[in-house]
Order: sequence, then C-alpha cells, then structure tokens
Amino acid sequence: MTKGFTLLELLIALTLSVMVMVLLAMGMSTVLKEWTRSGDQLETSIDKVLVLLQIERALAGAFPHTYRDEDENKQYIFFEGDEEQISWVSTISPGRKSGLTAWQLMASEEIDSAIEIRVVPAFATDPTENLAEQATTVTALDGYRAYFEYLYVDKKIEEDSEWFDEWSAKKLQALPNAVRVRLESQDDQSADSLEIVVAIQANQHKTIRPIKP
Repeated sequence: MTKGFTLLELLIALTLSVMVMVLLAMGMSTVLKEWTRSGDQLETSIDKVLVLLQIERALAGAFPHTYRDEDENKQYIFFEGDEEQISWVSTISPGRKSGLTAWQLMASEEIDSAIEIRVVPAFATDPTENLAEQATTVTALDGYRAYFEYLYVDKKIEEDSEWFDEWSAKKLQALPNAVRVRLESQDDQSADSLEIVVAIQANQHKTIRPIKP
C-alpha cells in the first residue's frame, strides 16, 4: 500500500518553501540596493575626478592675459584671487575651442556647499564684467568648499618662496608660480577632503615686469 503525505506534512513543507522564498527575495533586494549604492558612489567619484582634472588643466594653462584700462591708460595682467575665489585666463577651454577662456571658481550662490565654475571667452578687455554677466555657469562638487593659496618664488633666491592667501596680477603684474586648491568636505561624517597643487609655467608676461609681493 502506497503511503501519502499527511496534511500537516504538506503544511510544514509549504511553510518552509515560503520562508526560503522570502529569505531569497530579501537577500536579492539587499544585493540590488548595495549594487545601486555602490554604482552611485562610483559615478559620483568619477564625476568629481573629471571636474578636478578639468580645473587642474585650466590652471596649468593659465596665461598672463593683458588688457588696457581706458581710464588709467595702462596695461594690466588679469588674474585675481583670494582665499575663497579665483579668476584667471587660460589657454584651456571646456569645449577645447581655440582662443583664450576666462575662468572663475567660487562658492555657489544657489547651492550651499558647492563650487560654481564660470567660463567665458576672453577678449582684449578686462574679463571681470563678462564673467559676472555673460559666463556659462556650472555648479559642481556638491558638498565641498574650495579654498585657494598662491605661491610666489623669488627666481633670484629659489629658497625664498611663500604662500599667500590672495593674489592680484593688476598690482603684482604677474601670475603666481603655483596655485593650491583645497577642497574640504562639508559632511561631518566624511574625511574625504582633497588638495591639488598646480604649477603655472607662463606666470610672467614677456614685456611687463613683475613686482615682488
């Protein structure tokens, strides 16, 4: 005589099957969430690196662009920076277009803890007004604040070098020898602060004599 399963045994088997399926579903959901989180983190990291590389290239391509002040009838070099913002002219443009491009980095006016990047073609005039009114603006590096320092190296005494928290090429008639960009994370739970130091090779104009800070 063939012996079948009792109702209790069927209920136990069904219950166990349901439990196994629920556990598998929960495990799959956890894996998918972790996969998505890791993917988002990777995408954010790549975007951050690309922005930093673009800033580094633009600073390395800084150029002692000259303009004439009509009121004073004098020729000046454009490069203005302090601890929290920096403006300069570079041979590098975001779209790899020909000609010089004026850049500006500063804290975002609309988003707390973000960096605002402004770019505009550089013409023969002072780029300051165009950067304020006509520039293409991109907000990047959300969650960070940027701080800038400027290196002066005395070529006569190479050991005589000093970092400054501001730089005005209009006064000094030259670009700094290097710029240090420090990005500090505003997330209290993160120590992911970054720093880049960019040397500026073309820091002096060939006809305008620099002044020591």
